[in-house]
Amino acid sequence: MTYRIQFKKTLLGVAAALLLLPCNAVAQSTLSQNQDGFNGETMDGFMNMDPDKDSTVVERTVSHDYSQFVINTKTGLPEDIQPDTLHHSFHNAHLTEGYFGTYSHLGNMGSPRLSRLYFERKESKDFIFDLPYDYWIKDAADFRFTDAKSPHVSIDYYKGGNKRTGEEHIKGYFAANFNKRSGIGFDLDYLLGRGRYTNQSSSMFDARLYTYYRGDIYQMYVSVNRDNIKVAENGGIQDTRYIKSPEAMAEGRKQYSPEDIPFRIYDNWNNIKRTQGLFNQELSLKKTTHSTDSIGDTVYTFTRVAELGKAAHTLEVGQLQRRYIYYQIPRGFYSKSYLKNDSLDLMKNFYVSNTLSMSLLEGSTKWAIAGLSAFARYEFRSFVMRDTMSTSAGKGEYMRRYNEGDFSVGGQLEKAQGDNLTFRAGIETVLLGASIGDFCLSGQMELKYPIWGREAKIGAYADMSAKESPFYYSNLHSTYAWWDGDFKKEFRTRFGGYIDLEMTGTRFQLDVENVANYVYLKNIGGSYLNEDSVRQPTYSIKGAQHNGSIQILSATLQQNFKLGPLHWDNHITYQLSGNKEIIPLPDLNIFSDLYFKFIYYKRLHMEVGVNALYFTRYKAPGYCPAVGAFHLQSDSHVQEVGGYPLLSGYVNCMLRGVRFYIMYYHFNDGLMSNRDSFIVPGYPANPGMVKFGLSWTFFD
Repeated sequence: MTYRIQFKKTLLGVAAALLLLPCNAVAQSTLSQNQDGFNGETMDGFMNMDPDKDSTVVERTVSHDYSQFVINTKTGLPEDIQPDTLHHSFHNAHLTEGYFGTYSHLGNMGSPRLSRLYFERKESKDFIFDLPYDYWIKDAADFRFTDAKSPHVSIDYYKGGNKRTGEEHIKGYFAANFNKRSGIGFDLDYLLGRGRYTNQSSSMFDARLYTYYRGDIYQMYVSVNRDNIKVAENGGIQDTRYIKSPEAMAEGRKQYSPEDIPFRIYDNWNNIKRTQGLFNQELSLKKTTHSTDSIGDTVYTFTRVAELGKAAHTLEVGQLQRRYIYYQIPRGFYSKSYLKNDSLDLMKNFYVSNTLSMSLLEGSTKWAIAGLSAFARYEFRSFVMRDTMSTSAGKGEYMRRYNEGDFSVGGQLEKAQGDNLTFRAGIETVLLGASIGDFCLSGQMELKYPIWGREAKIGAYADMSAKESPFYYSNLHSTYAWWDGDFKKEFRTRFGGYIDLEMTGTRFQLDVENVANYVYLKNIGGSYLNEDSVRQPTYSIKGAQHNGSIQILSATLQQNFKLGPLHWDNHITYQLSGNKEIIPLPDLNIFSDLYFKFIYYKRLHMEVGVNALYFTRYKAPGYCPAVGAFHLQSDSHVQEVGGYPLLSGYVNCMLRGVRFYIMYYHFNDGLMSNRDSFIVPGYPANPGMVKFGLSWTFFD
């Protein structure tokens, strides 16, 4: 408790000192004007006066301009994206719960997470085990290529807590161009969360190398990456009273530090390794036209080269592997063991995808008011997991391989140019293979219009799809979880729209979905009393399908208020699930940020404030180490979470493009009568800690 109070006093002292700095600056400027005849601005120039320039020295101008783009793996075309250079809310960039606190996770940085907002959840792929780490992993379609006029290095560093139980995250990239047509670069990303609680550590490392060539006729993009994720599993807390009412433990005579609180399992890990490669090549289709004109007796010839379209080939290759390593499993934690206890479960997924596409570029002719693309794709997938067979000596175990493939075709119509209306529509269907009959229709549009000199946007979208369930949702064989499901295709219809008013700082979004034959994971295990006579769930996870339709409604309001330097930003989501037993969602999720925003001495941009996260109580999905995924809780043991506000104070700064912050995360820990800080059943939020972050870009 003393440690927490000292840090809180330190943070308040830093904030107070920073708030007093402008007052000191005003006093110094006034003193300079009265005594030295300079006003504040001139005095600042005098204080930072550079020596006379040497006329013999040739200055070199270094350009800070650069752009980033991703490769659309369907059309094969590069798509420009905005680089991440925002100062506002930078203090939330390294939080596993996301910028607006919408993700539930197991407490430690980098731990598995699941969004509480239904329409924020990503679609599951066949290899379901890396989905809970979407905070950190990058697929081929998400990776950013950088086109830099000058070589530059960007470094982000984050640290929280102490050396023994704290967390650190460092990432950076190097980008350089050989010339205007080609470039090279690499990304490194390393995360280490030692864990405030017992056996909670996480370690992640990602390395990616890329290069590209953008010629007039031929373009090529290549990237390869290697990911390694290792997360310790503790199975959740042994007794929730250590968090909710610590005074009731040991008859109130002992104060428990986080690392002294007992958890359910030890010496258990989930390990995920990912190796992926992307190769994309494009051939520009151009048309050359000649025209003549004369002025007097002189005849001039003009040549115009127009790019009409592109032919592209995209190759994706990936080897994904997940291991569940277990050495100590207490009695009752899992309901059944399906395989011999050899301390290791192994699942693999290999895939290779080839896509050919043809595109007519937007604006290439006077009739091409939108870009049009058509593509054909063949994808081969291989899965490996354990199986059993009967032998003369009993049941034998072996690694079984499953091979399947799909041939699909599709198209896309897109208008991305223009200041007002933009839209995109797409279609894709599987003609042959294991997922024959799968299809996806999608469309979206956005209209921009100025209102009183400020931008206003209105947008809408609609999606319809029918898809086979992911492979490891339908089939999974492991020591403590085993099922084979013959599931129908999931059928989803989703539509929504939004309005965004810059003038009032308002954004309202409405989303609706109807999902039929919903596939999910559930715990059918019971419960038991542990050694301390505390009832705990027993895990027996199965894949299941709901035979019927479920409707989900979501309404999100983002409203930002401003009064001088005082800002109040709010992100409020209301959700309604048609079947809370199958798709449980909190009714309300609220993120509120109150802060002062100002510029100190014309250089230092500052935000000093407090943000709050709150969501209503609900039967949240639980987490099972054996499958490394979230699931519905067992009917015999249900723990509701929510109804607890999590508060954090921060000072967020930017100076000459360098971003940095200091934060006290969860500063209300232990200061309220309500101490129910569980976000996932069995897993409390991390206790209060000081966090620091820095982002710096160097140009040569």
